[in-house]
Formats: sequence, C-alpha cells, structure tokens
Amino acid sequence: MKNLLTITLILFSIISYSQKENVESTTRLFIDKAQFTRINKDWNTTAEFKSGIGEVVNFYPIEVIDLKAGTKVNALQIDMYIKNPDIYKTAWIGIDEIEEFINFVEDNVIPNLDLKLKEKSSEFIFKAKEMTMSYFVNEKNRRITIKLNSYDNDKVLNYTFWTETQVDKIPRLLTVLKKIK
Repeated sequence: MKNLLTITLILFSIISYSQKENVESTTRLFIDKAQFTRINKDWNTTAEFKSGIGEVVNFYPIEVIDLKAGTKVNALQIDMYIKNPDIYKTAWIGIDEIEEFINFVEDNVIPNLDLKLKEKSSEFIFKAKEMTMSYFVNEKNRRITIKLNSYDNDKVLNYTFWTETQVDKIPRLLTVLKKIK
C-alpha cells in the first residue's frame, strides 16, 4: 500500500510538471539561449502610459539579434516603472503573440473606447505569456491595467500598473503593435 501511494505521488508530480505551461515569451527564450545579444530599440515608435502617481509603462518595437548565430527576431518590449515596490521591470511579447494582441485591441478595445454602461460593467482581457492587459468600463470610469510577470528565482510575481486618464492613448499602442513584423 505504501509503495502504491509513493508511485501515485511520483506519477502525479511528473504529470503536473509536464503540463506546466511555458510562461516565458519566445523573445525571452531567444535572449536566454544566445551567448551574445544585441537589442535594437525603436524610440520613434512608442506608446507611453503614465499614472497620476508617476508610474510609467512604455511599449516599443525591438529587434533582438543573436550576435554569434546571426539570427534575428522582432518583438514588443514593455518597460514598467512602478512605485510600490519601487521597481523597474521589462517584459517581452514575442512575434508569435503580436497578431493576437493586434486583433484584441482592434476588435475589442478600440470599438469600446466610448462604451457607456448603466449599472453594469465590462472588462476586456488579453493574456500573453509575460503580460496581461485589461480594459475595464463601468458607468463612471474607464481603466487600462497592465500586469507583468517577473521571473525571479522561479517565482512569478505580478507587477501591476493602471490608469484611468490615459485610456485615450490605446490607439497609439495599436500603431506600435502594427510596426512589429
């Protein structure tokens, strides 16, 4: 009986581990694999969101080059500065997730920027491997929330930025996304 319990626990652990979803973007995996890396950032094409307390999130296209292999990938870099805790984090959305992100913003967020609700609310959520963006609407407020997953010592910590005053800048984010090919 003891051996059966032990075997069951081992099998459960193996199955659970093998079903673990990859939470790192293809860009992070590319950077981690490369011995020498160059990241080119396009500072002319950015979407910036600021909160009332001085927190900032920037989105911009990047090109990552494995200098040894000579291979390149395009991606979206997200830099977030938040005050509690006082921290600066970077995340990436790989090229494999960009088209879905564009479709989400075009089909769900942009058409609902002027949505008016009475005694109701609606939230539109996009989940990428390293970031979750939500657009929330109720009868009084509109809010954009951006959460980054940080990979520190195999723990996933969520860093969250939100703003109600910068929602009208979402179309600029769409422009940035469309620059990534």
